[in-house]
Amino acid sequence: MQISVPLMTLGGYIPQWKKLIRSKSSKDISLRTWLIWMASTLFGTFYAVIQLLINGRGWPLIISTASTFLFVTITVGLVLVYRKGSLSFQVAKTG
Repeated sequence: MQISVPLMTLGGYIPQWKKLIRSKSSKDISLRTWLIWMASTLFGTFYAVIQLLINGRGWPLIISTASTFLFVTITVGLVLVYRKGSLSFQVAKTG
């Protein structure tokens, strides 16, 4: 059951990624919120690894939390790429 969580989670991220890519804008998306979610999922992944080391089980939780961390990281990357005034935008504009 735990393994189905990443697939369900991915289904929630795809519409956000499509919107970011189509609109090429992330002005209405809170980067701070996504960074908090990133830290939270990183902490969850760390916890899952510790549980595996202590108890010898927990791979489904590791897969679930690590994939969610990956999805959040992709979202943060897209937000930064499409953020007007970001470093990447300024470099592209001047270069």
